[in-house]
Amino acid sequence: MGHRSFLTRSLLLAAFLLAPSATAQPGLPALSGPAERLGAALPRVHLVREDPARLVVVTREAPAQLARRYGVPPSAVTPLPGGQAELPLPPVAPPVREPFRPASVVPHRVQPGETLDTVAARHGLRVVELLGANLDRPSLDDLRAGETLWIPTAERGLLVRVKPGQTALSLIAGYGADLAGTAQANGVLPTTLEPGDFLLLPGVTPDTLHERLLDRREAEEAAREKAEARQRERERLEEKYARQARYEAYLAAQQARERARLQEKYDRYAAYLAWKTSPERQQLNDRYERQAQYEAALAAQAEARRERERRQAEAQAAARSAPTVRPAVAGPVAGLRWPVHGARVTSRFGEEDIDYHKQVFHGGVDLAAPAGTPVYAAAGGTVVESGYGAYGLNVLTGGGGTTLVYGHLSRAAVQAGQTVASGDLLGFVGCTGICTGPHLHFEVRPGGQAVDPLPLLP
Repeated sequence: MGHRSFLTRSLLLAAFLLAPSATAQPGLPALSGPAERLGAALPRVHLVREDPARLVVVTREAPAQLARRYGVPPSAVTPLPGGQAELPLPPVAPPVREPFRPASVVPHRVQPGETLDTVAARHGLRVVELLGANLDRPSLDDLRAGETLWIPTAERGLLVRVKPGQTALSLIAGYGADLAGTAQANGVLPTTLEPGDFLLLPGVTPDTLHERLLDRREAEEAAREKAEARQRERERLEEKYARQARYEAYLAAQQARERARLQEKYDRYAAYLAWKTSPERQQLNDRYERQAQYEAALAAQAEARRERERRQAEAQAAARSAPTVRPAVAGPVAGLRWPVHGARVTSRFGEEDIDYHKQVFHGGVDLAAPAGTPVYAAAGGTVVESGYGAYGLNVLTGGGGTTLVYGHLSRAAVQAGQTVASGDLLGFVGCTGICTGPHLHFEVRPGGQAVDPLPLLP
């Protein structure tokens, strides 16, 4: 009983506080004569309940005038007997009641770059007080330009919306707000508010909402940091895998190039082996061998003949007490002699008979002979070189400003620095170096310049 009397007294107090003065709201004046006559001049209207609803008008106006008066097309007006006309009832939208909101709570349109903190500071509010007038905020951070925030300019408190089934008095009692202070802050009696209206409860702050939004902000920040960390780790791993893939591609390319190089080498070697064992080369070798055997036989016969002649000459010389003559056949020019007995000239000085001689000038003569045939010094001198060189196994001798070259030997019988005389054994015919068959490559280089040896030989 005491609570009800207190509520009644509070409502009376609020009504007293909100009651306008006698001068503030003058009464409406009575209708004047012209207004009554204006109403009497209107046509009589009967509403016919059909679907759609239609009007029956008793008037002397033409259909076009009726159409203009009621805002319908002239074709919609149907004349009836007795000075009547029928036309469709224009649709009339019911009045829409705007929700009540306290005048002290004003809208603010969010500008680009603004946050709840900057908006609250601009209006002298704390963030929790700004939240009190915007309870539908889902976050403290997701503020978009163009949104509307409600700003309490007088009393701070909780701006709640009356839901169906609720009353302003139940909200005031539920939040423990002061009834008279609530009526004063809203400027209306709470009992006049309907569902959908807004009620400002002064002195009430949304601390729980603020804490929940703060917790959500921390959780979102932690989740964002975790997502960024995962993204950074993902990017790091992607970069690592990309580098690994590039390195593996590089290795694969290197291996492919090495395989191609080795394959080319093996192909060349296989081609060489195929040529080495080919019937054509075997036929050439057989022919060279037969020729060499024939020439060796001729050379042996010639050597035997020369040996007989030498012995005869020595015997005659001994008989005449003359000095002994060396058993070498001297040439007419500079005393040169043939380095190989019974050899056959297969390639002359400067001749381009094979591909190699087309690429490299042939600075001597090639003397074909069987492998192992002795090679003699064509002139006396000093062994300048004995070993592998430009023509396989070489022996070079020098004397009197002329260098003699003996190439493609199978074995050398002298060493560098050794002094040899014309006709001394230097080595044996072979096929070392770039060679197409057993032979001796013989060069004469007076003053270091190669000349044709054939005119210098006997």
